Amino acid sequence: MKKLLIAAAAALLSTTALAADLPTKAPVYVPLSDPCSVATATTPLSCSGWYVGAGLAGEGSNADIIGSGIVGSVFAAGMTPTVDAGYLYAKGNWLFGAEFDAGYSVGTNAVTNGVGNSFNGFRLTEDFKAGGNLSALLGNAAPITIPPQLAAAVIGPYVHVGTTQWQLPGAWANGVVSGAGVLFDIGPRLFGDLRYTYTNFSAARAGGLTINDDNSLMATISYKLN
Repeated sequence: MKKLLIAAAAALLSTTALAADLPTKAPVYVPLSDPCSVATATTPLSCSGWYVGAGLAGEGSNADIIGSGIVGSVFAAGMTPTVDAGYLYAKGNWLFGAEFDAGYSVGTNAVTNGVGNSFNGFRLTEDFKAGGNLSALLGNAAPITIPPQLAAAVIGPYVHVGTTQWQLPGAWANGVVSGAGVLFDIGPRLFGDLRYTYTNFSAARAGGLTINDDNSLMATISYKLN
């Protein structure tokens, strides 16, 4: 019996030593999912990052879109094709952003000098946004019905404020912009932005023209870079 126990102990020690000599496998690396590259309804507004985009703004927007039509309301004072670049910062249920827009106004007539004017010119805008996730802000007792396809998506209403520079014949006019909009997910890296902007020029004069305050409605689609 004693010899049997000694033999068993020797076999156990031999097996342990052999196992110690075997190479140890490295743990399998499982990369963290990038919320801006996974096709889920919580992206891309649920993560922070840089983005670029493009869109179109209608100048001279008013509330009478049905009565006057799109051309007579949103584009009553011209249109501005635009490109944009910015950064979105997501913190919990809140969204913050800084954006630079560069556009070229076509057929602009939002000026008063006794005679109607229509001209083209560049328009630059530096804008700051602050908003949040609509479903999170409303809680469980949401007063609106969200389609099932968007139930988990990030829809972010926001307010914005900034400055603008408008190229007029022979000079540039400076103004202050403010308004509100809504951000919404489209795909893994795409999101849309629909915003209303009021521009206060404070009766500035540039190029011999007195500038009226301006209203615009702009829609853009942006691509999240990271």
